[in-house]
Amino acid sequence: MKVILSILYCFLCSLFFGQFAVIDDPDGFVNVRKSPKVCDNILDKLTNGHVVFCFEEEGEWIAIEYDLNRHRKSAFIHKSRINLIASFQKVLHSVITDSTVYFKHDSLSLKIKKNKFVSKMNKLQYHKGNRLNNEADWLEKINNKQVWGTDGNMPKFQYEYVTLIVGTLEIYLNRDNLFEPNLKHTSLNIDSKNKIIYVTSTNSDGAGAYTVLWIIENSMEKKRITIIPF
Repeated sequence: MKVILSILYCFLCSLFFGQFAVIDDPDGFVNVRKSPKVCDNILDKLTNGHVVFCFEEEGEWIAIEYDLNRHRKSAFIHKSRINLIASFQKVLHSVITDSTVYFKHDSLSLKIKKNKFVSKMNKLQYHKGNRLNNEADWLEKINNKQVWGTDGNMPKFQYEYVTLIVGTLEIYLNRDNLFEPNLKHTSLNIDSKNKIIYVTSTNSDGAGAYTVLWIIENSMEKKRITIIPF
């Protein structure tokens, strides 16, 4: 019994770890604090609907990262002031193969496909290693953008498309500079109350792990958030 309780406790403690969440406070906003306690340490105020990324818990508090005014910050909020995106209605995939995944719910569907990355069709930029320290060159940017999904290595796969279909409307989600898609770790959640769709995927080549979240509101891609989940 003690072993079961210990496992259950660890599971509950890990619920918030490495997940996106949405601010949901009765006051319409939440105080973001520099440290996990109530005192004069308010860093920012985030309004309801703002998306944050949750890390580990510290008692009743959660360590988060969030973007505000184009700046990424780290802080703490009370865990009662968020809704995990994973807690919204989950749509299960109906088809999944090595290269495609397909979700379907009423008039809404999501189609994702990956294909091989072709280096010669892209502009590759390398960081020069220090030859005196026997450092090898490593891939720093592709098409002038940060590389998500590898740790300096050449990507093997990329998104061919990420397409959300709402009725007769097709929404092509931004897939630029996202590599090594993991279709098995892709989720589709719907916030029916606020009519917001969330598409989440955790990807990597084994070293360059990242989590990407697409937010679709009013049949438009509102925002894409990409973060290192640890």
